[in-house]
Amino acid sequence: MLRWLTENEADTRDEDGPSGRRLQVPYLRVWDALGEEIRSHSRWDLVEADRQEGRIRVECSSLVFGFVDDLEVDVSLDENGFTRVEARSAARVGNADFGVNRRRVRRLMDALDDRLADY
Repeated sequence: MLRWLTENEADTRDEDGPSGRRLQVPYLRVWDALGEEIRSHSRWDLVEADRQEGRIRVECSSLVFGFVDDLEVDVSLDENGFTRVEARSAARVGNADFGVNRRRVRRLMDALDDRLADY
């Protein structure tokens, strides 16, 4: 069985986690694109968005049972001036999320790519 099926979180900073992003796109454009994506999800509630700290916190509710997972996104500039995006999604309850958090992070990163494709 795949290990990530039995975990309750996914983090782009983990060696075997989903991939974060390193982008040649200005920080503010990436920040705005993330905000647009987060607002497009009806079951995602923005808890905190601190642009100067580069921290976004979201509560994501499941459709069927209404379970709440926590999504944290960190946006920063690396030493070469590239915009870095890292994310962590974690279930609050249970012992296995069956890959929900991993898929959430991957879909967020893919959606970010799509929103920035024309840049």
